[in-house]
Amino acid sequence: MHTKYFFVATLILFLLSCKKQEKITRSADYEKYLNSSYSTNEKNSVAAEIDFWKERLETDTGSFVNKTQLASYYLRLFKLDGNVSNLHIGDSLLINASVKLNNTNPEILYSLSQNSIGQHQFVKAVAYNQAAEHSNGDPYTIRLLQFDAFMELGRYADANKALNSLADKTTFDYQIRKAKWEDHKGNLDEAIRIMEQAFEKVKDKKKSLYCWTLSNLGDMYGHAGRLKESYTAYINVLKKDPANLYCLKGIARIVWLNDKNTTEAKRILHFILAQTSMPDLQLMLADIYEEEGNKNAKQQLQQEFVAIVSKPEYGAMYNKYLIELYADDMGKQEKALAIAQAETNNRFTPETCDWLSWSYYKKGEYAKAFEIAKAYVVNKTFEPDALMHAAFIYAANGEKAVAKKMLTEALESTYELGPAATKDIREKLASL
Repeated sequence: MHTKYFFVATLILFLLSCKKQEKITRSADYEKYLNSSYSTNEKNSVAAEIDFWKERLETDTGSFVNKTQLASYYLRLFKLDGNVSNLHIGDSLLINASVKLNNTNPEILYSLSQNSIGQHQFVKAVAYNQAAEHSNGDPYTIRLLQFDAFMELGRYADANKALNSLADKTTFDYQIRKAKWEDHKGNLDEAIRIMEQAFEKVKDKKKSLYCWTLSNLGDMYGHAGRLKESYTAYINVLKKDPANLYCLKGIARIVWLNDKNTTEAKRILHFILAQTSMPDLQLMLADIYEEEGNKNAKQQLQQEFVAIVSKPEYGAMYNKYLIELYADDMGKQEKALAIAQAETNNRFTPETCDWLSWSYYKKGEYAKAFEIAKAYVVNKTFEPDALMHAAFIYAANGEKAVAKKMLTEALESTYELGPAATKDIREKLASL
């Protein structure tokens, strides 16, 4: 592309981005959900169940049924209060129950597989799936869980094989995974279409399925820039589940990035943090404070985040964020690189390779960063942050024309990237 035409295209994108955006959110829609009683009532209900099953277990310490029931409520409590110790208690109870049955109960093994994914222990998830298969578990369920684990490990051919092996391609469980596969390939519109079909199957059934599917659709609409639909999805979930803090987080993001109301966004986020521990919310708040020019508040929140998620009980759950923070800190770039290398050893995916190449780039090892990005990231993932990172890396290695193209494409995802990254992209474009 000739320089003058590229400049015009960039200018148009900039002017469009500066155009006053239509306000989407209304506090009247969600104000009633900023009420701690909803969350408190849910927690109290689950706590009562925990007390009940703990008492049952005390009278029959060998009952695997009591252990699995108690585990399920501890895992539910973790989703409500974010206390990672509840996650580990629930997982330990399941492991204990499984061992008591010589790891031959497929239902328990399914739960252990899913919990392992939540803790970023993906190799363990595969092992639990294999154990379930050896125990004559349901082949359909096992293939679904294999898909989940293989996708996280970057074993995409195996994941696709597991998915395609399923004869019934009309079920809800198949469709939500097919949507994930299409999203992985960069077909977001098709992924949304399939997820909408899946939602139609469950919208009149269990509340949990309704809320899970629609909240995921809300996220997908946001990624596609369909923010009105994203907001509507979150509000509709809250109507069914007033204690759904995840959807309040989604609303806060729209309030911040689309409606440009940082004060209101912070109010929502502080409410959520008063109800549950969501460490990544501190980073979101840090980004908002950065936009407001409050560097001290930003740094304090980032330090608090690192102190929390660096604890052993969090394992690798927040490594992505630690890599990003350490890579930006001149004194901790070796730590970023070490974590990124550990991640690629654990799961070799385009995303983990992006983290590794970015760590090398931030250390000034541009040739090494380029080698990794070119081989394992570019055209392998459609995540906007990976595209932005690759563009910076290509520019540092003299590939300015390709870098400009990547950066211009990344500007289409400013909602996902946020203001700070968008500013960095525009400044880099201006310098090329």
